[in-house]
Parts: sequence; structure tokens; C-alpha cells
Amino acid sequence: MPTSIYDEMLLCPYSMHYLSKSGKMAEDPDTHGEHNDGCGIAFVKNGQLEIHKRDKEHSWDSSYRLIIENVQSNLFIAHNRKASKDLEIDEKRSHPFLYHSFAFCHNGSVHSLMDDAIDTGVTDTELFLKELIDKAENTSSQGIFNSLNVLANKYEFSSLTGMLMNTHELFAWRIYNDRNKERAKRFEEYYTLWMKKNEGSVVIASEPLDNEHWEKLPNYIFLHLKPSAERIDQFRKHITINK
Repeated sequence: MPTSIYDEMLLCPYSMHYLSKSGKMAEDPDTHGEHNDGCGIAFVKNGQLEIHKRDKEHSWDSSYRLIIENVQSNLFIAHNRKASKDLEIDEKRSHPFLYHSFAFCHNGSVHSLMDDAIDTGVTDTELFLKELIDKAENTSSQGIFNSLNVLANKYEFSSLTGMLMNTHELFAWRIYNDRNKERAKRFEEYYTLWMKKNEGSVVIASEPLDNEHWEKLPNYIFLHLKPSAERIDQFRKHITINK
């Protein structure tokens, strides 16, 4: 059943708009600051994926808010960008990114891809998305999971945490690098995913958007959510890291 995302984006106490001005900071998750290097939203309209993005200068402008106020969809993903050092900041580099039939947003840095990203003027997220889809044996839930599991063992990264959607399903995962014990505590506090179940909907966010009950998802979790007219089917798996 199509629904609005107006509350989560603009009205909740810690809405996406609020977090664009006062989100957790990677260097110290106890501090808060701007995640305002761009913003974007993806949703389903007339059976097709639609993506709207803004650069830093136009982040959360009136035209973007108007889209949020009026859109209804079975699925959404939205993102506030805090750009990694040396990556370009413009509308094209704002998340979500579209590749084939998928929209994707990501929180973290893929160090193994950063040099190529800087050399080619794209983002590590775009390169990661391309390889994730291209290396999957198919685009089923299992195919995406298997490809992600391979890349999580292949790359050096701070976090691969992300959300991936097509026109009928959503995948979300939390994967941060816990191999460096000095950084693991900070990453555990910063690269988070929280889930809240409402009547007829599920919300997943990097930070709780209000003061109600949210479930903190564990590291290496992979979620597959598939809404239908009657219910939202939820499947969980765990990524395996060869340490």
C-alpha cells in the first residue's frame, strides 16, 4: 500500500532534515554536525524508479521538500551526504545512485576503490554498486547476498553499510570493519542501522528518527524486505567475514 515519507523526512523530532544539520560525526559519534554535502531520495512511481538529488548549495531546497510532501510509494530510500575527503561534491555524486534496475545509498568509505574513484571523478559508492550488481549471479535476494559477501571479504573499508532497492523490494545491510579494535568501538557507534516497525510499514535509518522503540541491528546483518498488499515479508541473513 503506497504511503508517505513526509513524517520521517521532515516532521519527526530527528527527521532526515534535522539530521542533515545535526547528524553523528564519524570522528567522534558523540558529537553532531552537518551532513549537508548533498541529499537525495528514490521511490517508485508508476512502476518505475524515480530519483531526485540536490547538491550542497541546493540541499533541502523548496523544490526537494515539495517532492517529499507529495510523493507516495511502497518503497523509499533517502540519504544525506557527508562526502569522503578528496571526492567531488556535486549533484551527480549525491546519493542514491541508479545502476540498472537498482537505487543505492551508502554510509562509509571503500578504501580499496578510493584511488580509482578520485582518478575517474566518481565516488567509491558508485564503483562498489557497479561491482556488486555485475558480479552477482542474478539479482535475487540470494544473488545480491552472495555478491555482497564476496566483496565484504575482498575490500578494505570503514563501512559498507547501505540500502538497495528496486521497484518491489528493499535490501539493507550493516557491515562495518571491526578488525581494528581501536576503531571498532567508534565504528560500532557511528555506522549504525536502526529499525522501527509501524502498523503497515517498516522504517530503517542510520539513527532513530524519534523517541519510540527502535531495534539496533547487529553488524553483518543483511535484510530483505518485500511489501505486498497484506504484509511486509522480512528475511534476515548474516554476512560471513573470513578473519
